[in-house]
Amino acid sequence: MSASNLPSFSNNADGRLPKEYAFPFLIAAKAAVLDSPKWSGSNGWWQNEGNRWLESMSLKLDVPLDSLPSNPTPLDAAHFAHSIPPSEHHATVLSLLSACLLPSASPSKAKQGNPPAPLNYTPATRALLWYSLSLLQIPHEHLLAAEDHVSQGLYTELKNAEIKAKSEAARKEQAEGWGGKWGRLAATVGGVIIGGVAIGMTGGLAAPALLPLLPFLTAGSAPIVLGTLFGLTGGGLAGLRVNKRWAGVDVFDFVQIVGGGEDGDPDSVAQKTDTGSVEKAQAPSLVATIIIPGLLIERETEALDNLRACTELFSAPRRDTFILNHSPQEMLSAGKTLHNWVMNKLLGKVKGKIKGEIIKRVALSTVYGVVALPISIYQTTGMVVDNEWIRACDRAKKAGRLLAEVLRTKVQGDRPVVLVGVSLGALALFEALTTIAEHSASEASPLVDTAIFISLPAAPGDDEWKKARSSVSRRLVNAYCTTDLVLAGVGRLHEVLGGGGWSDMAGLRPMEREGIEDVDLSDVIDGHFELNPKIKDILEAVGVND
Repeated sequence: MSASNLPSFSNNADGRLPKEYAFPFLIAAKAAVLDSPKWSGSNGWWQNEGNRWLESMSLKLDVPLDSLPSNPTPLDAAHFAHSIPPSEHHATVLSLLSACLLPSASPSKAKQGNPPAPLNYTPATRALLWYSLSLLQIPHEHLLAAEDHVSQGLYTELKNAEIKAKSEAARKEQAEGWGGKWGRLAATVGGVIIGGVAIGMTGGLAAPALLPLLPFLTAGSAPIVLGTLFGLTGGGLAGLRVNKRWAGVDVFDFVQIVGGGEDGDPDSVAQKTDTGSVEKAQAPSLVATIIIPGLLIERETEALDNLRACTELFSAPRRDTFILNHSPQEMLSAGKTLHNWVMNKLLGKVKGKIKGEIIKRVALSTVYGVVALPISIYQTTGMVVDNEWIRACDRAKKAGRLLAEVLRTKVQGDRPVVLVGVSLGALALFEALTTIAEHSASEASPLVDTAIFISLPAAPGDDEWKKARSSVSRRLVNAYCTTDLVLAGVGRLHEVLGGGGWSDMAGLRPMEREGIEDVDLSDVIDGHFELNPKIKDILEAVGVND
C-alpha cells in the first residue's frame, strides 16, 4: 500500500496516532503485559520487558500510564476492538510500529557528542505488539505489511541522508576549486550521479508514519542503524565467514534467497535496469528468516534448490530469507545411506508381511511393522547406518552451537528472527536454542521470535524443552509426521544398539506441552524422504509467516 493510500489520520503533520486510537491500544498493551504466557521461563522477561515497553509506548503516544485501568484483562481489551475501525487498521499499525522503533533518548544527545541512539525492534517487542494487536482483533497481516513498509522507508531515508551529505560535501569542495575524489559526483536536477548511476532524491515528505523517526535518520546514524537494526555490518549473515572453530564443521555459511540488493549486495539502494531507468533495490527487512536443512538424498544443493523454488512465500510481504548451508557432504552421505537401508533392508523385510502395502506410501502400519522386525535384522544391517547417523548428528549439533554464537553476537541484527529446522537441521536448531539458554541469564530477553522444528530426530526431556522455549519470544512449533519411517527406523536402531527408545521422538508425535504448538504433517508428507521436495507445502502448513 502506498503512502498516498493510507487512511486520513496518518496524514497528520506529526504522523502521531490519534488519542482515540492510542488509548484503547495501551489498554490492550497493558492487558497483554499482565497476561504473561503460562509456559515456563516466560514470566521474568515478559514482565520486565513488557513493563519497560508499556512505559515507553505511553510516553511516545502521549497517554499517561495512570490514565489506564489498573488491571485490564484480555476480555477488557476485546471490548475496545471496535474503537479502531478496520479502515484505520493499517495506518494504526504503521504508527505503532514506528513508535516501537523510536529510541527513548532524544536525538539532541547525538549533537552533544554522544553516539546516535539506535533503533530497536527486538523479538520481545514484536511478541508484545503482536499479542496486543490480537487482543484488539487487528489482523496480523497489517503488521507484516507495516514491517515491510517501514523497513523500505527507513532504508531509503538513510541512504538519501548519506547521498545528501556527500552531495553537500561535493558542492563545498567544488566551490573551493577542488575536484579530487568527488570528480565523478555531480549535482543534478532532482538527484545525483554516483559512478554513472543516477539515484533520485525523494524531494517530498517521507511517509507520515516515519516522521517521528526522521531526526534519528542522518548520515551519521546510518552505519549504526544499518549495523545494529539490520545487521549489515561486514555484510551481515550473507557476508559471514566462520573460522573452523570446531573440528568437523567444514562448511557453515548463509545463502540469501530473498532480500538484499543487486547481486545480493545489501548496501545497494538503487540499480540500473536494461532500459536505463533506476529502480529501488530491496531494503533489508525488519524480520529475518533462517532455514536450516538436514538430510540430503540426491545432491548437496538439493535443499537449497527446493527452497529457492518457493521464495514467493517470503516475498509478499518481503522478508530477508537465508539458508544455513552446513556440512553438506555429511548430510548427503548420511541421507543416501539411510535411504538405501530403509528402502532395501527394512521395507524389503516388511513388504511381505503387510498385504497391500505400497512402498511408495509409508503408512502407519508400515512404521509399526518396521519397529516389530526381529532384533537380528537391526544388528546385522544397522551398524554402518548407526555410524553414519551419529556422525551426521554430531555435525548438526556443532552447527547448532555455532549458530547460537552467531545469534548471540547479533550478526543478524537487533531484529526478530524466525528459525526453521528441517530433519537434522531441526536438531541443529534445538542445540542452538539450548546453548543460548545456557549462556543467558534466567530472565534474559529471548533472541528468537519463532522456532519451527520439522521432523525433529530427538526426544528432549522437560528440562531441555524449557531451555529451548526460554530462547523464543513467540511461537515454538513441533511439526511431526506419524508415518515417518526414517525416524522410527533410526529410533528402533538406537533402541537395539544403545538402549534408547523410539516412540518419544518429537518428529513422530505431538509433545502436548505448554508453550509448544504441535502441527501434524501426516496429511502433507508420508515421511522423511519427502521433506525436501514438499518443503513449500510444509512451510505453508506450519505457518512460517504467522
